[in-house]
Amino acid sequence: MKLASQYPKGMRDQSSIWVPPIYRRLLSADKPERDMSERCLIKVSSVILPPQSPLSKEVALDLEQKLLSSMLDMLNDPSKKIQAVKSWGWFISLLGASAASTRPLLNKMLKVPEQLFTDPDPQVQITTMVIWKNLVDAFFGPQVLENMDQGTVMSPIEPRAHASAQMKKIRLIMMPLCGVLSRSHNIALSSSCLSTWHYLLYKLGDLINHLSILEAAFGPVLKIIFSTRFDNQNKPLWSFCINLFHDFISVRARHLISPDDDVRVPLNQNLLSQTCAHLKALFDVHQIKWLPWDVTSFDFQLEILGSIVNPELLHNMTADMAVTVMDSTTQTFRLLLEGVQVQCNSKFADDNVMICITKVCKFVKKVFLDTVGKQKSNSSAVLVQFCLKFVKCTVEELDNSLLASGKYELCVDIERIKEIEYAKCSPKLSHPRIRPLAYMELVSPAVYLTALSLSIVAQFTGELSHGDAEQLASIICPPDLLENFHAVVPFLYMQIMRPVDSRLRIKWLVVWNKVSKRLNEQMISYLKAGCGASGHDVLCQFFCYPFFALVSSGSISAHWNAENRFEGYLNMTQDLEAELVIEVYRSFCTNSSYCSEPVYMVFLEHFFEYLINIVDENMSSIQANLKYCLENKSKNITILSVLGNVVIGLLENAQIFNYANKEREVTTNEDPAGCREPNLFLGSLKLANRFMKLSGLAFKENPAAQHQVTSRCISHLYLILLGILHRRKTFFYSLRLLGISSLSGSPYLAHCTA
Repeated sequence: MKLASQYPKGMRDQSSIWVPPIYRRLLSADKPERDMSERCLIKVSSVILPPQSPLSKEVALDLEQKLLSSMLDMLNDPSKKIQAVKSWGWFISLLGASAASTRPLLNKMLKVPEQLFTDPDPQVQITTMVIWKNLVDAFFGPQVLENMDQGTVMSPIEPRAHASAQMKKIRLIMMPLCGVLSRSHNIALSSSCLSTWHYLLYKLGDLINHLSILEAAFGPVLKIIFSTRFDNQNKPLWSFCINLFHDFISVRARHLISPDDDVRVPLNQNLLSQTCAHLKALFDVHQIKWLPWDVTSFDFQLEILGSIVNPELLHNMTADMAVTVMDSTTQTFRLLLEGVQVQCNSKFADDNVMICITKVCKFVKKVFLDTVGKQKSNSSAVLVQFCLKFVKCTVEELDNSLLASGKYELCVDIERIKEIEYAKCSPKLSHPRIRPLAYMELVSPAVYLTALSLSIVAQFTGELSHGDAEQLASIICPPDLLENFHAVVPFLYMQIMRPVDSRLRIKWLVVWNKVSKRLNEQMISYLKAGCGASGHDVLCQFFCYPFFALVSSGSISAHWNAENRFEGYLNMTQDLEAELVIEVYRSFCTNSSYCSEPVYMVFLEHFFEYLINIVDENMSSIQANLKYCLENKSKNITILSVLGNVVIGLLENAQIFNYANKEREVTTNEDPAGCREPNLFLGSLKLANRFMKLSGLAFKENPAAQHQVTSRCISHLYLILLGILHRRKTFFYSLRLLGISSLSGSPYLAHCTA
């Protein structure tokens, strides 16, 4: 040892002479001699490793003659197994790069760790796993890697001879690692296994970025860990692997931030804190040489993500564990999408953009839509929430110009679309002319994601939370993208045409409520975007959806109620439905901030005219609905409450009515019948007229009932009529529109004043 420290070069050149007497004592029967030999080798390892060719040949000769058989004999004594595997590690290190070339000898030597990896003593297995790193050093030491062509940026799909030549070595090293992780329930052993695996990834250098090597060395361990039930016991292992995968994915974002510097994206600190201390340290001790990944490795990355989002595992998780998985996976998915966006911004993006966006959409569809239906219990709500998060990430991270571009189109391969495509319209209802998406129709990625999200919600039979409905609304209503509503509106109407119970109808009303609120917040931007008549039509159809849902609900509610024999269900359901709809219409009609916008007033005129036509065309169905509610002694008639609140909201908004009144003063001449009809003013009165007709029918069916909405609405109309009494012809023209022949003979006003 003294000579080696004083004359390292000379001693290295002569290592084949003086090292063998030291390593032979590793197998001595005398323990002090074995310990002395190991201490000596540790001290001189910097001089003799990696070994020169003469020393490797001498070691191979000694192993063939005696040492290997002595080492195998030691395995029969339990007290000598750890010493045997330590000796094996030194022999592999002293063979160095020649270990791979002397295949017959290597095969014989591998019998030692092969027996010890399955030893019943965990400590023996852990020691063997630690010593397994010596084989990594032998296969991928500096001399081996120096002979390879190292690149600065490497395409992982590019076939290179030196990459494929390492595959057998990698598979050999990975075999026991995967075997131990698959069957081990010992956290110390599994941690040691991950440490050795991480060391392999580090020693591979730039080679790790080749797709074939990623699939052979990186992917198998991740899949094993992520396919194991996530609980408190394996959380440290899971956390380590998700952060390692996170680090791999983030290299694209790192390259975007600083192409010339190694800027690291912060790891998930919450998960990092839950990782074993010695595993956590590996991120700083051995930094893996990730290079910016190529789009051709995208399938590999999505495959690993898919193994994390395993519906069967999520089904059995506690709520806290499921949240941890969702948060960490969503964060990693965002980084992946950032890398896709970088690819999309490159000079040669066209083909790659289509590949990436298509694969993202198909991945979300495959992982979530194909599995939600298999989960029969309400716990699949976690999966629905997870899916909507993934779709929302896609919408937020990828440019709207890409997702909405007609340049990139996908086939609507969603079975749910195929099912509702042939839904039959109710012969009793006159629906708007809508064209649903066709199965396998070509659409933009934005529309595909919208249809996918709606299909996920439709396939889920549990109760949709308000949070999930909000997520869906944010997906459906991206800024300045009205195209989505051409897919949303037919989907909603098709749900009416298919028989559902009241719970599912309420689910879609909740969705409509959340989307309407978000849409109302950015209505002006939609209208100013130049959506034209077709845009106005689709918005009107969307806002009129509840009328069709409520009118068609009578017999279905009765059927569900009869089966469950739950008294009061009808009233409770109708109250909730009315609340969901009225809340939107109240804000829709009383939004004073938009009243100064002429484009909004034009839309209101269009909407009220649309609503009036719907009531007229479906009057018989509405009357049947009223009769049904009265026969079942409903406290509040939903359709009447909703329509009445629309009228009240309109009349309470002084700015809207002042606008209509000014329009009336400008356009009304001495003969009201011959004037150009002032749209907003007449639309308001016509809508009130339809409401009063329906109120009259309700009074006729049950004169003793107290209809508070009707009374309140008539009070507002009474004040409005008094306000325009000074113009006699216009006043009586208004009365005629309201269906009132005279004040004294009006049962409505009599009821109101009483």
